[in-house]
This record gives sequence, structure tokens and C-alpha cells, in this order.
Amino acid sequence: MSQEDPDALADMARRGQIENIFPTPIFWYVLENADSLNAELRDIILEHERRTPSVAKSNQGGWQSPPDFFHWDEPAVAALKSYIMGAVKIATARVPVPPGFKIEFQLYGWAAINRRGHYNTTHVHPMSTWSGTYYVDIGDDAPDAPGGVLEFSHPITASPMTFFPGILPSARLVRPETGMIILFPSYLQHSVRVYGGERPRICVPFNAHLR
Repeated sequence: MSQEDPDALADMARRGQIENIFPTPIFWYVLENADSLNAELRDIILEHERRTPSVAKSNQGGWQSPPDFFHWDEPAVAALKSYIMGAVKIATARVPVPPGFKIEFQLYGWAAINRRGHYNTTHVHPMSTWSGTYYVDIGDDAPDAPGGVLEFSHPITASPMTFFPGILPSARLVRPETGMIILFPSYLQHSVRVYGGERPRICVPFNAHLR
């Protein structure tokens, strides 16, 4: 075939395949009718903040508890743990894991509070399978402000430099909602932009490890 064949090009357009390999799943769900649960969690977390020194990891300012949140005694904590474990199981069922493979997870988490000017630097959660966050109270930053937004970096480092640079996005921004559970693979780099509100922004980050 020494010259371009229009029929071949038409057939290519009709039957040519693109396969998206190594997809990065993100699962999210917003709990309905969770006002009373969130109010209880908010009071519990603020009380722990008053009596427990902050842990410093990716948080720049703000307060973070030790990773023992799901061992706290309050019923609201147990209820949230149940919802999060449900989300982990549902999300895992949608990943192409070989059928019949028995999977059990160990969950741990911590409470976090950001106030005006606080943020989280880019990081990953090593040695976990799923990571995620539950948003108890997203605070009162303006709806159109970039503050407090969860930012996921492109997981293929070289892609933003080589594959349609400046045309395809190099990051995914998620604007949280109060009551939202979001899950993502623990290898996915993420950060939280500077919060600009006056009311505390309260969440519960967590990790789920394969046993």
C-alpha cells in the first residue's frame, strides 16, 4: 500500500481501540441526614484538641490527633468507622481484584482541624491500600474560593511535561462537602490548599491496610 487508503483510515477510525491502562480509582459519597452525627463528631474533636498536643506531619499549622481516632470511646466515632469501612468495601468491590480473593482491611485514622491560613503539603500515605477523608465540617470559606480544596497530583510524574502539556490537566481538584467520604489509592500524591475561612475546618483522614 504505497498511497494512503481512505478506506483503511475510515476503518481505523471506526475500529481502532484506546485502552486506558493503570487507572487511578477515586470513590466518593456524601452521607445524607448526617447533621446530628457531624455535630457530635465536631464537639468530640474540638474537645480532644483542647486537651491533646498536635501531631505534625503534612499539616502546616492546625491541629492533628495521634492516629488513634477509631479507638475513641464515643458512639459517633463507632458510627463513622462503620460508614468508612462500608465505603472501603464498596470501593474495593469495584476494583478488578481476582474473583474469590479474600480481602480484609485494618483501619486507622486521625482527627484534623485547620483554621485560617493552614494547609497540608503534598504527600502520600506509604504502606496503605486505600486512603481517604471524611469531612465533618468544611468550614465557611467562600464557595468560589480555592481555600481548603483537596488537590490530587497526576500519578505519572512525567505526563504533565510530555503528554499534551498545558492542554490536559496535571491535577484534579475536589471541593469537599460536609458529610463527604472520599477514598483514593494511597500512592496518589495529594495536598490541601490554604484554608481562608473563620470557622474551624474539621475532617477525619484515614488509611485502610490490607491485613
